[in-house]
Amino acid sequence: MIVKNSPITEGLEAFDIVNLLSCQSKHKYVLLDIETTGFTPKNSQLYMIGCIHFSENSWIQTQWLAETFDEEWKILQEFLTHFQGNFHFITYNGDRFDLPYLTDKKSQCQCIKALPWQSSLDLYKLLKPYKKMLNFSHMKQRDLENFLGFNRKYDVSGKECVTIYQRFLRENQPEQAEILLNHNRQDLLGLLKILSMLTYTLPSAGDFQIEDLSTDQQSFKAVLRLPHKLPKSFSWEDELFHLQGDKEMLAFKTPLSQGRLKKFYPNYSDYFYLPGEDMAVHKSLATYIDRSKKKKATARTCYTWFDCNLNFLNDIPTVKDWLTDYFRLAVSCQ
Repeated sequence: MIVKNSPITEGLEAFDIVNLLSCQSKHKYVLLDIETTGFTPKNSQLYMIGCIHFSENSWIQTQWLAETFDEEWKILQEFLTHFQGNFHFITYNGDRFDLPYLTDKKSQCQCIKALPWQSSLDLYKLLKPYKKMLNFSHMKQRDLENFLGFNRKYDVSGKECVTIYQRFLRENQPEQAEILLNHNRQDLLGLLKILSMLTYTLPSAGDFQIEDLSTDQQSFKAVLRLPHKLPKSFSWEDELFHLQGDKEMLAFKTPLSQGRLKKFYPNYSDYFYLPGEDMAVHKSLATYIDRSKKKKATARTCYTWFDCNLNFLNDIPTVKDWLTDYFRLAVSCQ
């Protein structure tokens, strides 16, 4: 078994964003990526586990590489021993692959060590709702890395790694091991880079400050400040709103209708939309309305109207709650 420890010195500010969203100590987070010869634990081998974690006042990358087929259980045992206690594991699509795979392998190897993850943050699941906002056609890890300008160094594909590992089992050449270790390292560094994209989720979590509010005859506008800089600027527009982001600033704009704004309700399945009134009512009230004048509400039609007056504009906590609900709606509708 090869064990390699390498210091990590760049990109660590992204952990502050995770800490803000989850209110957990960033020192309890572990970035995880595994390398296997296939997708099903029963018919494939786990040959490497790689992590970025906090140890002895610094961030370290640790990799365990099996040098023989029989060392699969050994790298798993070392991994589980290393992370005794409750940790929060960060992965990319790990809720569907990495964590279930390790769970099944633990059973196969009859390992008595406890699984170390108290919870997980799957960046794929967290960022997928923002696919349209960021104009992604696909959401593979490398798509996000390319968006962020992260260039892998001397890397090969995962498919090529399987072939190289099979040769490594026969020949055990140092250069083969280095190719495999580097691929896993690039996966982890890419994951660390993608971690910064959680900044895009801050508005729908209510993590922003209102810098300015204004209205004209056609629209309501807000300038907002995020607690962290966006990794890349963006512009997102649909029929409900226009949102632009650059560095730590957001510019939000939505239409006014006769000086009114829409208030959306999240549980739209409990509402009916009245086209003639251009508003939604709760199903308990809709019972008394003719069927031809109502239809089931959707996320986009589950709203009522309220006056965008000075009382509203001067009530900053209420405006912030309204904006947060609006951002959540926008993301959920994609």
